[in-house]
Amino acid sequence: MKIVLDAMGGDIGLSVNLEGALLASRYFTSNDTIILTGVKSEIEQYISKKKMQFNCKIEIVNAENNVGMGDSPTKALQEKPESSIAKGLDLVKSKEADAFFSPGNTGVILAFSLFKLGRLRGINRPALGSIFPIGKHPLVLDIGATPDSKSENLYQFALLGHEYMKIMKNMDKPVVGLLSNGEENSKGSVVYQRAFDLIKQDKDINFYGNIEGDDYFKDKVDVIVTDGFTGNIILKFAEGMVHWLKDNFKTSVKPLPFAIIGVILSIPGILGIPFFLFAIKKMLKKISYDEIGGAPLLGIDGVVLIGHGKSNPNAVKSGILNAKKLVEHNFINELKTIFEKRSGSETD
Repeated sequence: MKIVLDAMGGDIGLSVNLEGALLASRYFTSNDTIILTGVKSEIEQYISKKKMQFNCKIEIVNAENNVGMGDSPTKALQEKPESSIAKGLDLVKSKEADAFFSPGNTGVILAFSLFKLGRLRGINRPALGSIFPIGKHPLVLDIGATPDSKSENLYQFALLGHEYMKIMKNMDKPVVGLLSNGEENSKGSVVYQRAFDLIKQDKDINFYGNIEGDDYFKDKVDVIVTDGFTGNIILKFAEGMVHWLKDNFKTSVKPLPFAIIGVILSIPGILGIPFFLFAIKKMLKKISYDEIGGAPLLGIDGVVLIGHGKSNPNAVKSGILNAKKLVEHNFINELKTIFEKRSGSETD
């Protein structure tokens, strides 16, 4: 197995990505390979300086570090064909690699993926999925690849999300919900009402029906389907909420020593403090994106995952391992079979 890592991508870049690759290599065998795309001299220098010992093979493909997080997809396609993103996806296209992961510019990765790999047959528009870091961690899609989604797109997102969660969460029948402004079948725009009917008619999808915004926290479904415009807003809101919780927890903990003095006369209170701190720490870990890894770009003819720009080494490790798992389960060929059958039946 060969997984490509864009070693230059993300807000921090090289150090975080290489440290993440080192962590991920522990889950690979000596026959596997992590391919690093980026400035070869810088990568070699960092590995040598840190005396990194990987558990698998490492290949370095020289590429330019010239895609910024603020670059437009159009400019990158026209002017940056030698970037670490472009060269990494070239390796997947030529079958020299099995998957690609990058914490780099989402729009640029999407553009190069469509240009170089194309869509799966039967897929009209791709979807970018993300695990929502609250509750049972449902997959939300789309979160930005297709902001102007049509009914057929939403139906296909339901199919893509259903198949993804079957592999990533080992679920036989993931429950799919359609985000709307009410649970009644008649709620939502004409686009969403039509999508409701399409999803409901597909007996292969375990469809819950419409869900509302507060259902994100109620563990009702495993996959939440929405258009890319709405999904992106929800994702950014969730990220902001996670950071707010962490920052406020740190602020609240500062006066803790004085609180301990206040409960010094209560033995049960003293004994409860470590358990309280453990519970808070566990909760913060559960809502952390570090454990989730990359967001899958679904509907593309290849395994592509996109990490958060602020990924730390653990997040990079998780993204690489998510890509590895999809390859091991032959995810793309499974999707091809499903959508080609549907395309054939529609043609007939």
